[in-house]
Amino acid sequence: MIDLDRLRTDFANIPLDEADREDILRLLLHERREGDADLLRHLLAAETSTHREGWGLSEAMGLAALLLAECGREEDVWTLWEAKNASFDTMAGIDGFLLFPAGIAGTTAHVIASDDHPERGDLMTYMSEYLEYEKLTDEDIRGNIANLRSYYE
Repeated sequence: MIDLDRLRTDFANIPLDEADREDILRLLLHERREGDADLLRHLLAAETSTHREGWGLSEAMGLAALLLAECGREEDVWTLWEAKNASFDTMAGIDGFLLFPAGIAGTTAHVIASDDHPERGDLMTYMSEYLEYEKLTDEDIRGNIANLRSYYE
C-alpha cells in the first residue's frame, strides 16, 4: 500500500522502482495536491533517467510530464524539457504543449530571463518553432492538457 502522505514529505529517502512510480502517478492523477510539485519533479526525473537507457515512452513518463505541467509552475519547464530530450522516443512522444506549464507568456518570459541556463537557446528555438507551427493559444494549451488528462483517466 502506498502512503502518499509519507511520500509527500520524504520522497527522496524512499526507494521507488518503475512499478512503484507508476502506481504513485496513478494515485496522484486523482489525488494531486497544491504542494505536490516537488514529488512530481522527483518522479519525472526518475522516469527521465530510466528513459535515457531504454526505448519507447512509458505511460508513467507521459503521466508524470502531464501532472507536473498541470502544477502551472514556470520553473518546471526545465524538468519537462529534460524529460522531452531523454531520447528520440520521448522527444516525439511528450507533447510540446506541456512545455508551457505557466502559459505561453509566463513560461517564455521565464526561459528568456534564464540567461545562464545551458539549454536556454535550444529550448527557445524549440518553443518558437513549435508555436509558429502549431499556432496555439493558452486556451488551446489548457484544452490539450484536459484532453491528455482524459486519456489517462
